[in-house]
Amino acid sequence: MEPELKSFSEFLNYFQKESNRGVALTAAAYLDERLHKILKNFLADTKETKRLINGHAPLGSFYSRTLACFSLGLIEKNEFEELTLIRKVRNEFAHDWNEASFEEGKVCELVEQLPYGGPDEFEEESDLRMRFITAVIILLVDLLWRARLVKKEKRKIKTWPNKTRD
Repeated sequence: MEPELKSFSEFLNYFQKESNRGVALTAAAYLDERLHKILKNFLADTKETKRLINGHAPLGSFYSRTLACFSLGLIEKNEFEELTLIRKVRNEFAHDWNEASFEEGKVCELVEQLPYGGPDEFEEESDLRMRFITAVIILLVDLLWRARLVKKEKRKIKTWPNKTRD
């Protein structure tokens, strides 16, 4: 089995069993991991790149990785917008000690902006938790092979012809 499919399968088995808070946090963590892999496969292989994208580095957060991937053309505009909404949902669950809900408040407003993506006949019956889960899964399917695809355009350190020094 391809490593991407194995990882995705493991994620799905774990993801759908989670509480509301767990669904939001797990989705964001897995998407963040995918963005990290996309950046790692695109940027030049240097120790500086590792320091740029890992941990508390400039590209070490879900937010900064989303911005970088979009700015570098590694994700599409709709993917950027969906990742932004998912990050904001994650933040609502992560930064509120009360049990946030998909069905009310700020989380509800954010999730309603996500595309449903499931069969039309089920959309009316679907609750906002399921809308969130469906949007996350479809986005992950779109991003599943992206790290492999961007590797074909991997950056290399260059020597530029217009320099004044040897």
